[in-house]
Amino acid sequence: MDYNYSGIKPESIELLCLNRYNDSKPFYEENKEALKQGITVPMRQMVLDLSDVLYDIDDKMYLDPVRAVSRIHRDTRGNRSKIKYRENMWTFFRRYKKDYPQAPFYYFEFYPNRFGYGLVFWLWRPTNFQYVHKLMLENPKRFLNAVKACADAGFSFSCNDLYKTDRYPDAPAELKPFLAAKNMAFSYDCYDMERLNSTALIDEMRLAFDIARPMYEFFIEAHQRMMDDGLIKPED
Repeated sequence: MDYNYSGIKPESIELLCLNRYNDSKPFYEENKEALKQGITVPMRQMVLDLSDVLYDIDDKMYLDPVRAVSRIHRDTRGNRSKIKYRENMWTFFRRYKKDYPQAPFYYFEFYPNRFGYGLVFWLWRPTNFQYVHKLMLENPKRFLNAVKACADAGFSFSCNDLYKTDRYPDAPAELKPFLAAKNMAFSYDCYDMERLNSTALIDEMRLAFDIARPMYEFFIEAHQRMMDDGLIKPED
């Protein structure tokens, strides 16, 4: 396929790092256009190149290339760190966040020495994740098939917040690692930064996101139940 994606080159990543190191508005303004063309534009192109697959997965996806990509300039209000500029960038592929707050999402991100992509479900109130647990217990085979789909996509499971006690002692053993989770991520990480400069990255992300579709659909169903029960409400 012909893609819009023009690649993220090593020299662009180096400039992004230098911009963060200098943390200077004059330096940023001097290099603003180079940063836009080398970093922001390719990431917006990535959104365009993935949009048809993502719309097929979920026709409620909100994939505005401008809004989906993080900004190089950080908002430091209310933030302990006063560093104004980023050396990592990301894009989230998700439903419109005001209509569907806290919805699960696919993502892509990169740091100076690595990049990654995957599928994440985080909630502001971890206790609400019990809706995911309940759906797992109702449909263990479906969930485990979705876990296998994520593995087939090259994704590994991770969780950054776990319950310390077993809340479901009678649950099947194969569900236990997931029932302890207050959030979930299924992700792929790579340290070969040269791969960011190739359209082969778009091919592999399109395939991986599509293969992991069963888990996204599982998460979306749990999220919809939370919205139906009023635990998550659209923002005004």
